[in-house]
Amino acid sequence: MVKMSKEDREYFAAGVKTANPLELLAAWEFVTVMKKNICKPDYKFMVSHLGQRSERLLRNVVENGSFEDKGGR
Repeated sequence: MVKMSKEDREYFAAGVKTANPLELLAAWEFVTVMKKNICKPDYKFMVSHLGQRSERLLRNVVENGSFEDKGGR
């Protein structure tokens, strides 16, 4: 069972905030495949951050017609 340290969580959160669509899909696939090897609180943490980034990318497409972050929120 893999457990994330505080530093791991910070690194993951920072990386997900700037992930492009392909990186995000790769991260989702990795987390999904490795679910049984990740402790439940860490899995929930990862899914939460990936979900927030997914929402942001979709919002960017709807509002700006692009995946690019325009700042703000």
